[in-house]
Amino acid sequence: MKRIKVSLLGCGTVGQGFVALLGQERTRIANRFGTLFDIDRILVRAPGRIRPGIDRSLLTTSALDVIDRDADIVVELIGGVHSAGAFVRRAIDRGRHIVTANKALLASIGADLFRAAASAGVMIGFEASVCGGIPVITTLQRGLAGDSVESIRGIVNGTCNFILSRMEDGLSFEEALALAQERGFAEADPSLDVDGEDAAQKLRILAAIAFDAPVIDETVIGIRGVTSEHVERARLGGNVIRLVASAAQTPLGVVLRVEPRELDANDPLATVRDENNAVVIRGRATGELTLAGKGAGAMPTAAAVLSDVIEIARRAPGAAWARPRVPAHPADYIIALNRR
Repeated sequence: MKRIKVSLLGCGTVGQGFVALLGQERTRIANRFGTLFDIDRILVRAPGRIRPGIDRSLLTTSALDVIDRDADIVVELIGGVHSAGAFVRRAIDRGRHIVTANKALLASIGADLFRAAASAGVMIGFEASVCGGIPVITTLQRGLAGDSVESIRGIVNGTCNFILSRMEDGLSFEEALALAQERGFAEADPSLDVDGEDAAQKLRILAAIAFDAPVIDETVIGIRGVTSEHVERARLGGNVIRLVASAAQTPLGVVLRVEPRELDANDPLATVRDENNAVVIRGRATGELTLAGKGAGAMPTAAAVLSDVIEIARRAPGAAWARPRVPAHPADYIIALNRR
């Protein structure tokens, strides 16, 4: 039985969900994969805060106490770019494998991190960075490895989708946004979501995995300009409005679009409501494949994080498993991000 030490950078909603899920699934995982996962250290800002189910003896306010110990895998869940980037770089230098749900980090400096990980012989798992519990990254990396992806389009921001769904029920944009904030789907400052940048970050990650070509054009338009009149006019025509993120291969390169679109009611994205996500991938050989489900939330995201942790443990050889000499990620991810 292999024993793997896992340390966490951050213990917010997703971090607590991860610890709880690992506790629930630990025996099943051990029986199925022959691996026992132990939480070694958890970085927090306020160790005195009540966190149900979290062993307080594992908490620390020092990132170095997490990174420089002997954990095998470091899970980054603090968000942002600057601090998270510095912590992840140090962990890679120390030979730790990385799992992250941080889309902003990958969209910003992902190429550098994957290059560093490849040099250090460690792996980076990032399934949770796009669409929460929907395995869209795994599908692109492995499920469609034998096919050429022609296009990707999807609903990848649950906040905007919740707002547009509520507007279909008769609320104004402002009322729907307030409800999204009340239910925890939107931040106090919702700009990242409603202006389309969150969806754009996720789209850049998906496009970098799917296409071995440079991004030649990008448009990002959020939903602030969508009014009740727009929604009603679409409804009268039998259509719906959704914030659609799309990436398409062209002879010159990849074109990225994030924008509100009026969709026919028969479109697979038109039926996706509330905080749910969906992605439609078109392959040259396979045609259209639709993945849909919960794109956010503590437990779906935690499940994706745990899947990456398990996958890293499975792929790593047992003898010198902490530093396997395998690529951190398919080369096309690094190449495509460098060309942007």
